Amino acid sequence: MQLREAAEALGVHYQTAYGWVRQGTLQARKTGRGYEVLDSDVRALAERRAAGTAPRPQVRVRDWPAHAGRLYDAIVTGDETLARHDFDRLAAGVSMIDLCERVITPALRRVGDEWAAGELTIAEEHRASAICERLIAPRAHQPPGRPRGIAVTATPPAERHSLPALMAAACLREDRWLVHHLAADLPVADVIGLALEVGADLVVLSSATAQTARAARRAAREIGFSAPRLRVLAGRPGDRLSQLLELARQG
Repeated sequence: MQLREAAEALGVHYQTAYGWVRQGTLQARKTGRGYEVLDSDVRALAERRAAGTAPRPQVRVRDWPAHAGRLYDAIVTGDETLARHDFDRLAAGVSMIDLCERVITPALRRVGDEWAAGELTIAEEHRASAICERLIAPRAHQPPGRPRGIAVTATPPAERHSLPALMAAACLREDRWLVHHLAADLPVADVIGLALEVGADLVVLSSATAQTARAARRAAREIGFSAPRLRVLAGRPGDRLSQLLELARQG
């Protein structure tokens, strides 16, 4: 069938279908009349879309620092509507790992630096983090299909910042891991117990400060001693989520 007919069958605009051809998502053959696609390829793509695995339109971002700056301006003043507007637009065509590494992390690092310099209150810092958590949470869903592995994300005891663990969970899920996210400040014994209960392959402990990073290393040793088959990654402030995914896949 012609690409225009395929677009109608898929319920999308012609330019959307053309974009899928350019990206290689929908195979097509160039002809004198335009593009021809196989009925079977259209049906397969329709089934993927119905299952919630529709192709993501790609957004080419030319200025990541500008987006991080706009997010900072919004969260530091508590303007959640503005923060969500820009974030939602980016999220439609940008990976979660790029959103976390290139937008959220730089914005929150600036918030943290200004809090440390006494330019922001602890309440303003917490408000900024809470807004970012609410931006990420709706997109930290579990994708369909066979998972790469089973992971548990948590923090070491006494770590009250849950956002790094949430970002780890969101990025692992995007990478097709089945993730059990436990948030912050859970006793190590409970993390071990749940990880064994769900048959986890990997435990990720995230920390936001140097002090809790040391606690994460101690917790990792405790988990390794109590459950040797569990692989443990203990994150530190400044570690990149791309490094986490690379290490997770090595197992």
